[in-house]
Amino acid sequence: MNEQRAVSIKQELPRILKEVGIALAGGCCLALLSQVAIPLPFTPIPVTLQTLGVFLLGGILGGRRAAYSVLGYLVQGCCGLPVFAGGVSNPLWIGSLQAGFLLSFVGAAYLIGKMCERRYHLVLALTTGQLVIFGIGASWMACYVGWEKAFFLGVVPFLTGAVLKIIAGAIGLSLIGKRS
Repeated sequence: MNEQRAVSIKQELPRILKEVGIALAGGCCLALLSQVAIPLPFTPIPVTLQTLGVFLLGGILGGRRAAYSVLGYLVQGCCGLPVFAGGVSNPLWIGSLQAGFLLSFVGAAYLIGKMCERRYHLVLALTTGQLVIFGIGASWMACYVGWEKAFFLGVVPFLTGAVLKIIAGAIGLSLIGKRS
């Protein structure tokens, strides 16, 4: 019986290593896109390409792998690596005003990936993911500054950019063969 279990584990190891490698690569891609950050003087949240990265991860990797990639990215941040917007290193990011947006990336990536796997229209999938990001991010921020201020600091300044990233993400995913 132990011999069968050893053979089973030996056969599973390459698959597990492959999944970990994909998650690490996806997390590194998200970290790279996070470096493109434009601070805005009227909000603590910068304009970044993180959401575009979440869109692409979900569309390319599917729900489970995309969520693991974002979790890998967040673990990198916990380890003190400078992966957050603009190269910021903050192992205690979970207590920050922006943490809700970072946490929302996991759910958004998973949802976008699942919707793409089920062949939903790309714009619908990406818009749904963006709504998850806005909803969780603003809700977290509201714990610090209240609902109205959170909406005007964490959602309104980013609406135009969100539309542009949804369009760019849908075009990019279509070009690489991820069609709805």
